[in-house]
Amino acid sequence: MSVDYTLMIKRIQKLEQVYALFAESTRLPFIECDQEDFDDQVYLFADEDAAKDAVKDYEKKQIPLKVIRLEGKQMPVFFTNIRLLGVNMLVFYDKVSVSRIPLSQVIKMDPKKSEDSKLPLDNSSLQLTIIYFIQELRRPGQKKDDMERMKKLQELEEEMTVNLIRSRFILPVNASGDNGEMKIPYIKTPTGDIFQPIFSDVWEFQKFHRNPEVKLKMAVAPFEKLLLSLVEQAKGYVLNPGGVNLILTREQLTAISKRFDEA
Repeated sequence: MSVDYTLMIKRIQKLEQVYALFAESTRLPFIECDQEDFDDQVYLFADEDAAKDAVKDYEKKQIPLKVIRLEGKQMPVFFTNIRLLGVNMLVFYDKVSVSRIPLSQVIKMDPKKSEDSKLPLDNSSLQLTIIYFIQELRRPGQKKDDMERMKKLQELEEEMTVNLIRSRFILPVNASGDNGEMKIPYIKTPTGDIFQPIFSDVWEFQKFHRNPEVKLKMAVAPFEKLLLSLVEQAKGYVLNPGGVNLILTREQLTAISKRFDEA
């Protein structure tokens, strides 16, 4: 039996502002897997106080969240972004009811988008597994001897690793130098360590590349080529620095590559 979500979607679109739950651990919308339907869902509220109450409930589970207000004009971008993250369900809390709306009904992606592009245009499978892993990994106040949680973390890390191995990545190259000299951008930590930024998809690259005076080009490399593309002074890569900010050290890449070669 099909459900018509048109009226509910129009109600959301007419709101002057809505309130979304964001995860402190990822700086991205909080994503949760529904225990019954296994939907990957985000939460949106018409009322700010209701959103703040939800944050308090999650704090009891040691899941730090915050409320972000979205103006009406920001919602199309928000919906596009969460769909690119792999989210498939929107849970909307009206002041009197709760609605579950498939995200495919809220935002339509371009069907003409070429999946044969050499560039990874989106990489929702990788994004989603990284987000779930980071959300759990960075939960505060967790016991180191909690074997059930450690098992869950291992499972999440394994899913993420599988997607890392299967993915292609965007490596930025700075072409702004004199005589067309190519330079590799880097990010320096407060301790002075150098990491190269890489991106899971074009969307994440665009979030990073916002200075029009710097001419960044996109090179593409599969996972097995990442170590070869790492400059000598870099300790590793930082994946999606404008999002999950996942550190992949040279040692981690070597260990994963060894597993990949042995598989």
